[in-house]
Amino acid sequence: MHKRGRIEIELFIVLITIVATSAAMLLLVKSGTIQVKDEVATEPILNAEFLPAGREGFLVVKDFAFCGYIDEDLNCIETREGFDKTETVYVWFLAESSVTDRQVMLLRNYKMTNPLGETILQSEQANAYTLELNSGRETENIAFGEFFELGEDAAAGEYTLDVIVENPLLGKKVTLTKRFMLSESDFS
Repeated sequence: MHKRGRIEIELFIVLITIVATSAAMLLLVKSGTIQVKDEVATEPILNAEFLPAGREGFLVVKDFAFCGYIDEDLNCIETREGFDKTETVYVWFLAESSVTDRQVMLLRNYKMTNPLGETILQSEQANAYTLELNSGRETENIAFGEFFELGEDAAAGEYTLDVIVENPLLGKKVTLTKRFMLSESDFS
């Protein structure tokens, strides 16, 4: 007779212990006795692949140019390889990506190093997508235009620019490395 409810009573005691411990921890956190890290990277719950199907598709940078200017239609005006310190460095490139579920999502980042090998620019956007596009095609060509102003104190010499393009829908990432020359201003 004594063993009939023994499992249920033990289970009930374990559940009460778990609830009491959780309540005590929450009370300690709320009172400030226990500190919680706020700098934890949040990952969306639905950002999971439940079926282990491989992601098919491609991402490529088809064309690239340093330009004297880029107009509002993203046309490269005057292709160049060298700039003066006071000039704006325009960068134009064309990326081609496969369309997945009628969507294209691209993220672009840059890294620039000076002639001494020091990183002078590094833009990293983790979840801020540069382009989100709905498409009925199999592939999309997307033109990008960007500009950089280095300033008078920039060292003259050969600079290296890494253009990083990523399509998180495909899990593909492409890095293109290009070099350009920066010279002293003609009227210094």
